[in-house]
Amino acid sequence: MRKIVINASFTHENPTGLGIYTLELVKELLRLKTDFDFFVHANSKELKDLFPEKVNLINNFTSPSYGFKGHICRILWEQFILPLKLFRQKPLLLYSTIAEGLFIPFVKQIITVHDIISVRFAEAYPKMKYYFRYLAPYLLKGSDAIICVSEFTRKEIFNYYDIQSNKPVYVIYEGYNKQNFYPREKGFVKRQYGLEKYIFYVGDMRAHKNLERAIEAFYRLDRKNIKFVIAGKKDPRFYPAHEKKVKELSLQEDVIFLDYVPQEYLPNLYSEAEAFIFPSLYEGFGLPPLEAMACGCPVVASKIASLPEVCGDAACYIDPYNIESIAEGINRVITDKALQESLRIKGLERAKIFSWEKSAKEHLNVFEDVLNKA
Repeated sequence: MRKIVINASFTHENPTGLGIYTLELVKELLRLKTDFDFFVHANSKELKDLFPEKVNLINNFTSPSYGFKGHICRILWEQFILPLKLFRQKPLLLYSTIAEGLFIPFVKQIITVHDIISVRFAEAYPKMKYYFRYLAPYLLKGSDAIICVSEFTRKEIFNYYDIQSNKPVYVIYEGYNKQNFYPREKGFVKRQYGLEKYIFYVGDMRAHKNLERAIEAFYRLDRKNIKFVIAGKKDPRFYPAHEKKVKELSLQEDVIFLDYVPQEYLPNLYSEAEAFIFPSLYEGFGLPPLEAMACGCPVVASKIASLPEVCGDAACYIDPYNIESIAEGINRVITDKALQESLRIKGLERAKIFSWEKSAKEHLNVFEDVLNKA
């Protein structure tokens, strides 16, 4: 069998974003019947428990839960420890689930680029921007193929980096956990959180997520008996500014910050919401709107970046730079029951075209393409 090593070092407890992508994609790759012999280096105890013979747990200090320090430790591990392991394992290919890997590869290498947000919104990523400006070009140049999670990201890397015209760049969409994200019966959210009628957001609180404008838009609504529920880690770098905005607008009773929400609770929060709000200024893909659609939740989303690719005709689109547009979009969905029902139905249909199994099979095709080239 042909051996492929997967660098799944971007995994950790309570995963979000890239961590969920890495975990779900690797699980599906290891489940598929194929003539590839996969071996995985990861931080995930869940992966180790599921596939004890296929997964090697690496130093926990490389975990993304350590933030920038974890990133530095991970880069050092990838340049000095991973090569030693590859010399012993002798794979035909190294695949990394994010834009990290060997700067000087001695085996064929494929990486996935999710976005270049740290250079597009450099002020929010004062340290990471240097990696994507000065080190990522070497990684891209040394990779035999690049996988992007959307056409938007593909265009971004061609616009920003000097990508050779003969470099294979593939687009493979993300999936979602179909065993977890599906419409749920009402009642759980009231029992667990004491909430009834609400609009919902989940994600981090960085500036590009545009929460401040969303809060301003919510303030302009007729807020009778409706709350704005925000799920996501209360990152001390970003949360205080949003808390301050809520206090300035006297919305303490109406805007609810839940902090990090366990994955098993999210389907209920999506399913029981009047609408899911995603006013982001930049996304490489946009997993939360997909999860919301899969749960039958009407989506209000930005009409920019990758989000129209993900949501298709199953979202009410808004201009994320315009507070009035955000408020109007939210108001339309929560007051127009026919529109609300239409978005639910369209969202459920739209979600069917995405799956981790489909994503994993398309990755296998890319692996084949690269290995078949001389």
